[in-house]
Amino acid sequence: MWSNLSTDAGGNDLNVLIVEDEVVARKALAALLKGKGYSARAFESAELALQRIKEGERPEVALVDLDLPGMNGAEFITRLAALQPWVFSVLITAASQERVAAVLKQGTPHLRKPLDFQELLKVLDSRSRSH
Repeated sequence: MWSNLSTDAGGNDLNVLIVEDEVVARKALAALLKGKGYSARAFESAELALQRIKEGERPEVALVDLDLPGMNGAEFITRLAALQPWVFSVLITAASQERVAAVLKQGTPHLRKPLDFQELLKVLDSRSRSH
């Protein structure tokens, strides 16, 4: 389950799920978010993240890479929305606008790789304020 962080690390109270197959990117993003006070859990595949969701994980935000081995990020976001419709999903990708068009039609925001961490923090901060 998610840990409750004190506000000493920045006062953020969002539980962030990261689904990223690239190990360096996954670990770096989790470390950066934790450094800003977010509770971050990172998984290398959509299947593993989905399994943990079914076992009781309850993220509030999901940062999901589009190009994952096995189930891709778009399919994961669709399945996550069916299981936990309150989760705010953000697609993270280097793919072209055309490749993410179907997901964007569903209202899923996306951020381009390489990720602008300050832009991501703005998205998370706006989500945190809306809670």
